[in-house]
Amino acid sequence: MKATQDVALGVFFAAIGIVAGAIALTYPFGTPSRMGPGFFPVIISVLMTVTGMAVLLRAYRAGSPAIEPITWRSVVIIPLMITAFGLTIDRLGLPLAVLLLVVGTAAASVKFELSWKAAAGAAIFSAICALLFVKVLGLPIPLAGSWLPFSG
Repeated sequence: MKATQDVALGVFFAAIGIVAGAIALTYPFGTPSRMGPGFFPVIISVLMTVTGMAVLLRAYRAGSPAIEPITWRSVVIIPLMITAFGLTIDRLGLPLAVLLLVVGTAAASVKFELSWKAAAGAAIFSAICALLFVKVLGLPIPLAGSWLPFSG
């Protein structure tokens, strides 16, 4: 099997899943009704390992494109946007920080084109995140940050 995008991705997913699983197994597992701190990480690491194996199987059976040169634009922009998200979540609030993160990381793609559909999708995703994390899960994350005039 030659080194292709799917082979590299499959090996990456499987390796991360195996290492994370080995670490997670050092924590108490618990039961489905009384989950321990290792329960969720073990499940996620198993799913990640299975995903890696499935990608490797697909690469073996169907082939995949060769590994392309690194696009430095995404290597630089994505970590910057994650940092910006962390630095602005308290100042802008969760919805605006998520919107900034989604649009900024999408701009890292060479295929990015800002359209009303992309903006609407980012806005809907931001609203869902706010609803899910703040209202449903009750996390203490501000919806309107300190930089906004209506933050209270």
